[in-house]
Amino acid sequence: MGAMDYHVTTILQYFRRYARKFFSKEYQGWIKVFRFYGVISLFICCVAVALAVYIKPFPPKTVYLAIGQEGSSYVGISEKIHTFFKDEGINLELIPTKGLGDGLRDLNDDASPVSASFFTAGAASGSDYPNLVSLGSIQYAPIWILYRGETIKTNDPFEYFSNKKIAIGPSDNVTNKIFKELYLLNQKSNPKTDGFYELPFKDAANQLLSGSLDAVFMVDNFQSETVQKLLASKQIKIMNFPLADAYLKKLPYLQKLQIPKGSIDLENIFPSEDITILASTTNLLIEKGTHPAIQWAYLLAAKEMGSSADSFFAKPGFFPRNLDYKFELSPIAKRFYDQGIPPLFSYLPLWMASLLEHIWAYVLAFIALIYPAYKLTSSIRMFPVEHLMNEMFINLRELDEEINKVNTNEGIEIILATLNTYEAEIYSNWLYEKNSRFYFNLKNALAAVRRDAITRQKELNP
Repeated sequence: MGAMDYHVTTILQYFRRYARKFFSKEYQGWIKVFRFYGVISLFICCVAVALAVYIKPFPPKTVYLAIGQEGSSYVGISEKIHTFFKDEGINLELIPTKGLGDGLRDLNDDASPVSASFFTAGAASGSDYPNLVSLGSIQYAPIWILYRGETIKTNDPFEYFSNKKIAIGPSDNVTNKIFKELYLLNQKSNPKTDGFYELPFKDAANQLLSGSLDAVFMVDNFQSETVQKLLASKQIKIMNFPLADAYLKKLPYLQKLQIPKGSIDLENIFPSEDITILASTTNLLIEKGTHPAIQWAYLLAAKEMGSSADSFFAKPGFFPRNLDYKFELSPIAKRFYDQGIPPLFSYLPLWMASLLEHIWAYVLAFIALIYPAYKLTSSIRMFPVEHLMNEMFINLRELDEEINKVNTNEGIEIILATLNTYEAEIYSNWLYEKNSRFYFNLKNALAAVRRDAITRQKELNP
């Protein structure tokens, strides 16, 4: 073995001996601590375990998000959220549905694994879904009427297309529901025309381009694959809503958006004039019991998406935002919108930052509870010890007085036997460190009384 190997071996042996000694002392120390505190230690451990079970420090490894129908913008944004989750070590399963209405039903179904879903504002209310809360709006959901033919100018597009062939979204779909709500604003009865076709977006777009339909009604973002496909066709025009402000008065969840002249295709000046359209917002709904780390992951992913410059209608940084008040915000989302992102998220992994952010209030409450409990326990435990010492001092004084009165050897033997009993009782009792002074005073007093008793015994037995 070379000199270098010898020194390395010696150093490793030293550290092994040190580690064994260190951990042995630590182990013995913690055993003494547990024995010392006894019931208090057990109580603290039980509370800590119960708190850990309650707050669930670690997020689930897999979560499920309903993303709507194929060809919608929600597929694209869900893939961005999926990438963000993957970077944080969370598996996000994307669950396609026929529409956002189906996603809401799956989210509200306890038997379904879906724990989050996109949803269009205005299509439902939180009072109907008490177990769901919102993380806010993550994008606009423009309301499009895209049609073929010459430019149409009318105050009421819905009346104009009431006798035309128009796709209004699948049955029970959010798009379908919003169409009927807007249509009925100026109608006296439910629409009964055979010209309303309940088709998925993709099928409706293909039929519009082929000439089988006159128009398509869609609620989807500008970046939607289907919307982009239709806007790329020179045959398709966008319906203007000249009475948009009036619709907003009737339906407060709506927004008004502007499509400036030439903003979609500057080379061909499309659209050929400024167009006003209506819009809702896309919200992200979750179950109330969703893990805090998962909620923060959604919010941070939405903020990252909202900061990009590829949004047609919203300026970078505008979303996410709380624009729909029909669903209550989750407490975490409310804090996000009121106070922003806590600094911890800049330095720690998501799950750890979320845990610390979530439990600090519980920790403070625990401390506020445990300190008075500790003080009370200490007082209760010290009382019998102090009572014992006070009683011992009184007994020793009485014995000391008795020594001078006793005149027989048997009497002295009784006093000495009593002193032995007192000494054994002192040794058998546990004392706090702050009682040490009284402990040694008591021992000295007992020793002094014993000396007096022995002296008196010698006087009675010269």
